[in-house]
Amino acid sequence: MMVGLLPLDERPVNTRYPAMIAAIAGVELVLPPDELLPALREPARCDDLAAWMRTIAPALDALVVDLEMLAFGGLIASRISQEPPGSALARLDALRTVKQELPQLPLLAFNVVTRIPNADDNLEEPLYWDTYGTRLHRLSQLLDRSAQGESLAGEIAALRAEIPAAVTHDMLRRRLRNHIVNLGALHLLDSGALDLLVLSSDDTSPYGLGSREKRWLAGWAELLMASAVPETYAGEATAHTVTTTERLLMYPGADEVGCVLLARAVNQHARHSPRIAPLYAIPGGEEIVAPYEDGPVRLTIERQIRAVGGVLCTTDPDLWLAVNTPSPRRTEWDPSFAESERAARYEALAALVDRIYALQHAGQQVIVVDVAYPNGADPVLTELLIERIDLLRLAGYGAWNTAGNTIGTALAQGCVAIRAETPAQRAAHERFLLHRLVEDWGYQQVVRRAARAWLKHTSGNDEPDDTTLGGVCRWIELQLDARIGELPGFAGHWRIAPGSVRLPWRRLFEVDFGLETV
Repeated sequence: MMVGLLPLDERPVNTRYPAMIAAIAGVELVLPPDELLPALREPARCDDLAAWMRTIAPALDALVVDLEMLAFGGLIASRISQEPPGSALARLDALRTVKQELPQLPLLAFNVVTRIPNADDNLEEPLYWDTYGTRLHRLSQLLDRSAQGESLAGEIAALRAEIPAAVTHDMLRRRLRNHIVNLGALHLLDSGALDLLVLSSDDTSPYGLGSREKRWLAGWAELLMASAVPETYAGEATAHTVTTTERLLMYPGADEVGCVLLARAVNQHARHSPRIAPLYAIPGGEEIVAPYEDGPVRLTIERQIRAVGGVLCTTDPDLWLAVNTPSPRRTEWDPSFAESERAARYEALAALVDRIYALQHAGQQVIVVDVAYPNGADPVLTELLIERIDLLRLAGYGAWNTAGNTIGTALAQGCVAIRAETPAQRAAHERFLLHRLVEDWGYQQVVRRAARAWLKHTSGNDEPDDTTLGGVCRWIELQLDARIGELPGFAGHWRIAPGSVRLPWRRLFEVDFGLETV
């Protein structure tokens, strides 16, 4: 099987991860050449990407396309560029052409409802976000709450007075443009140019302009469903008619969607819908809304299972999904939590790990998703897993960034891992499993914090520059190798490929590295 992927951006989560999952599935993944992709705030060459897509399409069994990449040149470009809506929409017509030329090719597309991050940081945003980011986020929340009937006119007026009118107008105009593109994507779906559309939402919340836009999009989908004639979807595992809303998925997420839709394409090609049963660590924890999301984690899991092409079940599953549910703290883990969190959660997490142990020894396949905290693993669960579980036998693992990122990526791995048959596929699964453990626990939970402290001590800065980048990468390599040494089954057999550690966007938030056997 050969699948083409036009990714969200150039980061490893959107390129390396899908390639590693494809290797587990025994699938050839075709990505654009590096020189066509964006470089942080430098957009991709959209016209060249469209030409590349049309060239490779005839050889593919499925095509997965991020619409931000095609329309704007990448995720960040969709937030900061001055591209008018007409130009962005015109680029999407390349998908109509592909579908006209190859009507049987499953074409799965995704686009992100633009975020409004709650931070005064402009690395990925318009430059004014460095000064007004948190206030724009607050304004977004107030405007949506006001639209839903709350009396907030005074608060809104006071906040608007703190933000230059030109800044507010620019933010709203960009959102209008991007909403137009999302409506254009919905039109592509309804006209048959797309077989599936995911409209995900990045860094979302129950209130905000993004949530308001999602309601508008969902409303249009309902109207279209009420009046449209159902069509047969070429990519479905079994022949049946499907409506617009069955082919439209809307849920929180972004960086995991490429992996999810790759796994969905593999499942559809195999005509298999894996049955997946959740196990929740903390009773009632499934109803907690994780940070950066707009609904309970139970709903996130249901949405991600549907997106990957699976079926939610309670008995006789192909995969068990063991979930460390969100902490009520709704924040990243902090060393000050250590004793109190251990006392509050240890018993429940130990019971979950005992259940995983029993399932493994009964020959069942288990994925572990740790969404207690955003941006890194729960150290209590990690300690128990290392102590009691055969890590090599896990079907998947995740603990990175948002709950949706974690759950979607781990589900994608598990769906392909349960059918890995050849030695090469099984080795690819072991490699990606270790990659997740090293990155989500080893780096995000342990090494990243230590790297920032080391860098601050040695250079006085919180982030690397040209003079410190090489040194901090070498320091990180040593620390990650030490973390591998703590993982039973992997220690002594794997190491970080020497010289492979890099910081893709020259910041400590994310890391990239290679793994090699010893």
